Amino acid sequence: MVKIFCTFLGTLKRNIHNLRLSIFVLVFVAGMSTSFAANIILSPANITTKVGKTFTVDVLVNNNKDPINAASGLINFPADVLSVSSISKGGSFINLWAEEPSFSNTNGTVNFEGVALNPGFSGATGKVITITFKAKQAGNINILMKSGSVLANDGNATNVLGTTAGAFVIINEDQTATSVDTTDKPKEKTTTESTPVITSSTHPDSTKWYSLRDASFEWAVPSTVTAIRTIYSEKETSQPTKVYDPPVTNRSFTLDSDGVTYMYVQFKNGNTWGTIARYKFQIDTEAPESLTASFPDGIVTTNQTPVVSIITEDKTSGIDHITMSIDGGEEVKYQIEPTNIYRLPKQSSGKHSVLIHSIDKAGNKSTVTLEYTIQAIVVPIITEYTKNVDFENQLKISGTTYAQAIVEVVLTDRNGDTYTETVTSNETGVFRLSWSKKLETGVYELKARVIDAKGAVSDYTNSKVIVVSHVVLVRLGIFVMNWLSVILVIIIAGVAIAGTFWYSLIQFSRFRRKVRRTITEVESTLKTNVVALKRDTEEFHTLLVKAEKKRELTKEEQTILRKFKKRLEITEKEIDKKLEQIA
Repeated sequence: MVKIFCTFLGTLKRNIHNLRLSIFVLVFVAGMSTSFAANIILSPANITTKVGKTFTVDVLVNNNKDPINAASGLINFPADVLSVSSISKGGSFINLWAEEPSFSNTNGTVNFEGVALNPGFSGATGKVITITFKAKQAGNINILMKSGSVLANDGNATNVLGTTAGAFVIINEDQTATSVDTTDKPKEKTTTESTPVITSSTHPDSTKWYSLRDASFEWAVPSTVTAIRTIYSEKETSQPTKVYDPPVTNRSFTLDSDGVTYMYVQFKNGNTWGTIARYKFQIDTEAPESLTASFPDGIVTTNQTPVVSIITEDKTSGIDHITMSIDGGEEVKYQIEPTNIYRLPKQSSGKHSVLIHSIDKAGNKSTVTLEYTIQAIVVPIITEYTKNVDFENQLKISGTTYAQAIVEVVLTDRNGDTYTETVTSNETGVFRLSWSKKLETGVYELKARVIDAKGAVSDYTNSKVIVVSHVVLVRLGIFVMNWLSVILVIIIAGVAIAGTFWYSLIQFSRFRRKVRRTITEVESTLKTNVVALKRDTEEFHTLLVKAEKKRELTKEEQTILRKFKKRLEITEKEIDKKLEQIA
């Protein structure tokens, strides 16, 4: 560490204005991990001004009070509406600049990059720079944070940038102004306009590692630039040597090896070469060099959450994380543990395999597969249990198993609903359980398993059947049902007899009415005939009387008349008597 620090200081003294952010991060960061996010914002967020007026914007970093040691950013603004008058570093928490803050009114950019020396900056909000803008014409525009980074003081130069926020500017016409100066004065033009702004489409983030050796870089060339020169090198400070006249706006190439490389670009204005711009990019195309894994407790264990020891190394970019997948299932991500010990999720007994991936910071991975067996521990032995449960007794279960182990007893009813209670065995392995909850009447399946002190779980015992019945109520119910059955039979018989009698009575009544109708009809017919006969007889008697007045009836006629009247009287009496007998 001391040697590296001395080397850094020597380089810093020789060429401090050319040093970029990366070297300072590697030298001055502390060896702490981080998990926070920092934000880069412009303040104020809303600005109203007039044409020809100036206003200031602060570039601030919110870091949640966790140490950071570097910040960089590229700000874009519409160059036809605004121009930068100056940049101030007053009050900045940055105390070492990789390069001086710069701006270009031609490209509409502001660039900054600096380091807060160890122990870094820990305030809630820190100022980086203050920018003074001048409004050139009316309009509503945005000042944007095009890109940026905030590096944690964690020894790994971790980019903890969360979000960025720009500013919205409303520019109104100045009614008192007769003219607006829309051109920059020559004195405002500085050499910072000749500093290239390098971007990469293949390696866009200087803090990240990439598994791609084909690299492309781009930059905008101002109209005043007459030539450029470039170079890419593994050295932290290099002088560009490759000259392009006329200037080019990009370069692409393929590297022969992995590691940290720097792209350098320099502009020429007239006869003067400007500031050298440097872009750091990191390449790692190789998988981690080593990956070994083993089970400290052996490949055969009763532990359902076995631990695995994993040792892996990547010398270029470093190991980012590992993943493990059991029996071809979902991959689970694990952060690197200093102990190299990782616990697998809970599994059932049987043979299993785990697929382990070691993944470096460039996304390259090494793979190893381990097979192992989880043995089930011996099931508990149920020695006694209550087979029939009623109000007079309670479900009780006893047996033997491992000492100081948890015995889980499960009851399952006919509907598939389960009820579970647990008990801990004593120092000799004996357990006794009295079921604490009231059980509904029915038939239940009883089984049990044991969980030892290490979390190993046995299989379930063979199922046993218990019957829960309320005996007193059952007997009372049987007695009541027997009597109810007898009463029911009597009621049914009575109803049947009554029904039969009623039906017979109805039929007899119908028969009587029918006979009465018949007798009435016969009586009516006979009476009608007797009346007719009597009438005919009277008519005959009348004729005989009339004839007697005219002449004397013969003896025969007189005898017939007497006999006819007597027979008529006798017949009428006999008919009335028979009719009364029939009725």
